[in-house]
Amino acid sequence: MTDARTATAPRRAAGVLVTGASGTIGRAVVDALVEAGEPVVAGMRDPRAWIADGARRASGISAGSASRGPGSAADGSGFGSSGASGVGSRAGGGRPDGPGPGRPLGKPPRAPNQKPLQNPTRKPGTAAGPAATGPSGRPGALPAAGHPGQTVASAAPAGAQAATVRAFDFADRGTWASALGGVDRVFLVLPPTVGDVGRTLIPFIDTAMESGVRQIVFLSQQGVPLQARSPQHDVERYLKRTRTPYTVLRPNMVLQSLSTTYRDDIRRRREIALPAAAAQVAFVDARDVARVAARVLGEPGHLRKTYALSGEQALGYTRLAQLLAEVLDRPIRYTPTSEPDFEQRLAGQGATPTEIARQAALFRAVRLRALRLPNRSIRRLTGRPATTVRRFIEDHRDSWL
Repeated sequence: MTDARTATAPRRAAGVLVTGASGTIGRAVVDALVEAGEPVVAGMRDPRAWIADGARRASGISAGSASRGPGSAADGSGFGSSGASGVGSRAGGGRPDGPGPGRPLGKPPRAPNQKPLQNPTRKPGTAAGPAATGPSGRPGALPAAGHPGQTVASAAPAGAQAATVRAFDFADRGTWASALGGVDRVFLVLPPTVGDVGRTLIPFIDTAMESGVRQIVFLSQQGVPLQARSPQHDVERYLKRTRTPYTVLRPNMVLQSLSTTYRDDIRRRREIALPAAAAQVAFVDARDVARVAARVLGEPGHLRKTYALSGEQALGYTRLAQLLAEVLDRPIRYTPTSEPDFEQRLAGQGATPTEIARQAALFRAVRLRALRLPNRSIRRLTGRPATTVRRFIEDHRDSWL
């Protein structure tokens, strides 16, 4: 049987499934793929949220104008895995969100092109995961629209009109087959509410391989090799120890956290209050990550490779506040805070325990200087330099006014 590393078969006229398409990077990847002319299936738990956002854009209302709490799966907080970090933590360690008849009950049979291998993840914890949350990560949000795998057409946001929107939920296997219909590549995103990948992402990877998918691009995060207890580490390990034709992207902290998670602090309090001390971060724009994703999904030569994606400059939060002040023409300050105060503040804003733990772990990594090294991977992979912090602020200036 042909190994994924040496396969040279011509590409079929099939599309790309983007899981977590309602999140910051997922949405950007959908747009980048559509711009590249790829057929795209945008998979998300609640297609109606995508439709509503399309209506807001069509009416001239920014998608970012609705306030998102720190528990939002669609926000840009932290790393790119649907916006949340799992650095050093199996936060919540529990089950996927929301009960239901399609809840995973075990791992499906091994895909025929994979090595016999025991699931490397640990047994599920006994702690219950976040309950009854929707794609925003907040209790009471809408459940998946329609029947499992329902296709919602022609209501995508501006720039993504060609995407087909389908209900998809890692916790509901009844949505998997329909979402995978007609696709041969997958952009795989770990939702912030999922800690137990052994019952969700790993079985989905097997199902995708059985359905004929020939490439899975996994959105991981930087620092994973040193974080053996993170769910991203488990997924990467599974991909690499099997014959799955994978590509791993490890983005640094995304700049979109400024225009989503921390937007109200910047706009109303004119402050960035985070437990980052004096550390520097090589921030990355989600749009750049999306361009890389579109490139590695659209051309050969990227199977079984891992790319660390950072900006080309590193700066501390004091300098970040200065840049915001210069562009917005108003004073913005950075206030270093303690981790307990930060966690208490997140809890007061409605963040789930899972999100609080992941955010705390993220900033521990920041304080350890794990995210400070810039690189030129985005430039090498796309032919264009990474977006600078100032350019990002200028592009999103209206978010803070």
